[in-house]
Amino acid sequence: MALETESLKLDLPTLRAGVQAVLDGRVPGQFWVAEHEGRVVGQLLITYEWSDWRNRPVWWIQSVHVADDARRLGVFRALYAHARAEALAAGAGGLRLYVDDTNTRAQAVYTALGMNGGHYRVFEDMFAEPEKA
Repeated sequence: MALETESLKLDLPTLRAGVQAVLDGRVPGQFWVAEHEGRVVGQLLITYEWSDWRNRPVWWIQSVHVADDARRLGVFRALYAHARAEALAAGAGGLRLYVDDTNTRAQAVYTALGMNGGHYRVFEDMFAEPEKA
C-alpha cells in the first residue's frame, strides 16, 4: 500500500497490523475501500492527529492502494473526495500525507488534486476555519 505514497512495498503483516489497529480502535481512524464492478479495487487508511496550528485535528492519509488494473478509473480521486468531504463535515483542519521526495508520480497526482507539497514533502489540503454558529 505504501507503494503509492512512498515508492515502497510494506510486508503484509505490517499492513494488516495498521488496518487492524484502526478497526480495533487502538488508533483513531477510518478505513475505506473502493469497489468497481463488484470487487475491491482500492483502499485508503486515515488516522487523526491534533494540530496546534489549526487548533483541531488534521486527518492523515496513511496508506493508499489502487489495484494495477484499476488505474485510470478515478479510484484514488474518488477515495480522496470521500475523505475530504468526511474531514470537512467532521470539522477537521485538513488532510495531510507524506510522499517520498523521489516519488514524483505521486507528487504530481496530489498537486493535481489541489494539495501542495509544503515543507518536509508533506502534502496537505488545509481547510478554512469553520464558521461560528
